[in-house]
This record gives sequence, structure tokens and C-alpha cells, in this order.
Amino acid sequence: MISDAWAGANGDVTGVFHYVTGYTGFNESVPAEQEGYYFPFTLAKSGTTMTFKKNGEISKDSIPWEANNVFRVTQGDTFEVLVDGNHIVTFNFSGAVFEPNTTVKSATKQRAKSSATAS
Repeated sequence: MISDAWAGANGDVTGVFHYVTGYTGFNESVPAEQEGYYFPFTLAKSGTTMTFKKNGEISKDSIPWEANNVFRVTQGDTFEVLVDGNHIVTFNFSGAVFEPNTTVKSATKQRAKSSATAS
């Protein structure tokens, strides 16, 4: 998922994100969400509910609090975490490295090659 990860007190995340496929821990029922870059984190601040804002927009609102969480991210994303309505942190991934998805590129090349051959 990620190596050499570090999240500073200001929310800046560094490290190398590895493209992952077949990860059902994020969403078991939506295959399109089972691949990508994932950021696992543990909340030290406990509470009753959590709200997540992706790029300023609420993506999860007042869900039951859990210590261990995972975001599916891209380099341009920011994720704000609120516990019981209080701001905890805003993660920013612009300082991280995102490895290319070689699996998809290979599959795309293979489809292009097959299409060219079939013509």
C-alpha cells in the first residue's frame, strides 16, 4: 500500500504509494473501488462519530467512530477528519510519490495489441 509513510502534525503525508489491485478491505461490493492507492491510518482521538471531507466535500457524515480507517487517495486529494464535529487533521498527499499503475498499462497495451491483430 505505502512504504516509508509519514504524516506530519500538519497533515502532510510523505512516502511511496504502491498501486494495489484486489483490495476488498476498502469496499467489498464495488469492484472499481478495489484498486488504487490506499492510505491506512489510526485515529488517536476517540469519540462517537466521524465525518470525512474529501477535497472539501463531505464523503462520509457522522459515521460511527473507529480507530483504524483507510482512505482511497490520489496525489491531489485532501481529506479532513472530524471527530464529534471537531477538526482533527487534514491529510494532504501532494508530497507523496505515487508509483504508476503498471498493471493497467499492461492490460491496455494488451487490448490495443489484440485489437490491432484482429483487424
